[in-house]
Amino acid sequence: MATVKGKRQAYVTDGGDVVTPAIEEELADEAERGYDLSKGRRRFLGRPPLGDGGTSPRVTFRFPQAQFNAVRQRAEDEGRTVSSLAREALIRYMDTDS
Repeated sequence: MATVKGKRQAYVTDGGDVVTPAIEEELADEAERGYDLSKGRRRFLGRPPLGDGGTSPRVTFRFPQAQFNAVRQRAEDEGRTVSSLAREALIRYMDTDS
């Protein structure tokens, strides 16, 4: 395996083990032999869905700056996100609308 001049960055596995040159060689040899994809684990990227319906739709809308600043401050005060406040507000609105 070729080496790069300069400071070597330490890499760590998901299990917390430091990747040594010996492990690098082992992984490179495995890659050259070819991977058995049937033994691989599927990894999901992104946030988990809200509720039981699979993916959660994303809602985007524009909001006046002054009100947004107030919402952002309230979210920070409550230790929440702006998204969670907006989600709660819309859910409450829809519950009281019927």
